[in-house]
Amino acid sequence: MRNPFHTDILEPEQPFCNRVNELRELTSHGRNGMNVVLFAPRRYGKTSLVKRVQYKLHEENVCVIYAQFMRLVSVEDLVHRLAKAIVSGLHEYESLLEKGQRWLKHFPSIRASFTIDPATGLPSIDVQMAIRQLDPIVALENVLEEVGKFLEKENFQVCIALDEFQDIVDIKEPRVEALLREHIQRHKASYIFLGSRRRVLLDIFNNRGRPFYQSAIMMELNALPENECVEFIVEQFRQAGKKCSGDVARALTLKVEQYPYYLQALAYRAFEICNDECTDENVTAAYETLLESERYGYQGIIQGLSTGQLKLLRAIAVEGEVALTANNFLQAHRLTLGGVQSARKLLSDQDLIEQNANKLWRIVDPIFRAWLQQAF
Repeated sequence: MRNPFHTDILEPEQPFCNRVNELRELTSHGRNGMNVVLFAPRRYGKTSLVKRVQYKLHEENVCVIYAQFMRLVSVEDLVHRLAKAIVSGLHEYESLLEKGQRWLKHFPSIRASFTIDPATGLPSIDVQMAIRQLDPIVALENVLEEVGKFLEKENFQVCIALDEFQDIVDIKEPRVEALLREHIQRHKASYIFLGSRRRVLLDIFNNRGRPFYQSAIMMELNALPENECVEFIVEQFRQAGKKCSGDVARALTLKVEQYPYYLQALAYRAFEICNDECTDENVTAAYETLLESERYGYQGIIQGLSTGQLKLLRAIAVEGEVALTANNFLQAHRLTLGGVQSARKLLSDQDLIEQNANKLWRIVDPIFRAWLQQAF
């Protein structure tokens, strides 16, 4: 029998836990031409949700464009990713191969070539700038200008999603943000700005001194509702030919604190090792294998931290939730106030730690927190 749980980006036809209201709201904003900032921690299902939204909009004859900005390295990289996303989106909306690439004439700065994969029969798209020696900022402005003119001439709706949008700040080119804002505000399209480095993303849209200040609807993804998680797990086990009681499903849900990625990952492992019925023992064993499999990624995270940052991260993991400036916390972990304040900024910018409603700091990722507690 096939395991019903998935840990990659979910396709529209794959099982999706809850997010009914969010799906409805985002789809409505897309129809209405509104811009939205969608923010949540890493592995919270933002991309899967937006892909589902765009799939639904595509069924309603909306042209959808999706660009991934994670780990941008230069303005040239940004231009290339944006240009390729535009060409790919237009191709999906109305095959450029069949229509003689009639839309590409509106984008003189973009050269696209198409080849057919002999194994799959699907087209592969390669994009280059027409004048490669052009100043990257000028190239970016050209593409954005051409998008605007194109959208003015066409009579269909467009929804553009820019994933990990906050990574534009890593380019270290101050003109990029202002240039994007200047053109996006004039585009006849709906934009969805996704991001997991929440502190950085929110500063882009909530800092009065920045170009994107208050230019979009803010929408946060919260943890999945506990009862919805339980029902989802029980039903997926049932449909796949196995049994999982509500109590066991609840125990699984609570172990990962309703964190979307880990809910699927732990359920996947529990499904694999159980026989006809999932038990508490299966969940415990699956949880240990999950911790072990994730340690490689966690080791990569801590290797990029300074000694002071790692020391603070470990201390927060030990305490669970803590006021970072409390004397007893500083003394117990041999930390200084200056060192904590310096380390806190980077850990927060990287979305490794967050402050809850009670102004206490905690590790964002519950499995990372558990691993830190065991590893040190």
